[in-house]
Amino acid sequence: MHAVSQPRSASMRVQLSLNSEEFRRLQLVLPDRILQQENADEEEAGNIVSSPEPLLPRPSKKRFLVRKGKELISVHCNEIAYFYSKNKLSYLKTFDGKNFLVRMSLEDIEQCLSPDQFFRASRQVITSHIAVQKVLLWFNGNLKVELAPREIDNVIVSRLKANQFRQWLGE
Repeated sequence: MHAVSQPRSASMRVQLSLNSEEFRRLQLVLPDRILQQENADEEEAGNIVSSPEPLLPRPSKKRFLVRKGKELISVHCNEIAYFYSKNKLSYLKTFDGKNFLVRMSLEDIEQCLSPDQFFRASRQVITSHIAVQKVLLWFNGNLKVELAPREIDNVIVSRLKANQFRQWLGE
């Protein structure tokens, strides 16, 4: 990725070379801005066209394919209690207590999940609403969440996300 900028009156023009995934993520971050994509088919490097495709909601994943030894197992999202990160690796915890390594970051997993069913409680945890057993009022407006099955102890929802978490739970 490279960027070129040229000052223009009161605004600045920035030209980026992005792959399609980076462009999609930038559209999510800057929905109000006019984003332009370089047309690869055209010979002139100066030709810029606006993105023809509108920003559509991304369909949520229904299942995850995980590896256990030499076999691949399909785990449906309804079977997943939560995802967690430990030692820079992402894991999936099922309601029956099984752990599976997931070869995606929590950020990528979060993008694939339904926001109605899963919530990013902290940097280390994405939880299903069914896995939430108890929510305790904690210091400085934070919330302490107890999950089942119990693999990780202290899941703290920050005070910035506390109201959003309560609404997600149905308050």
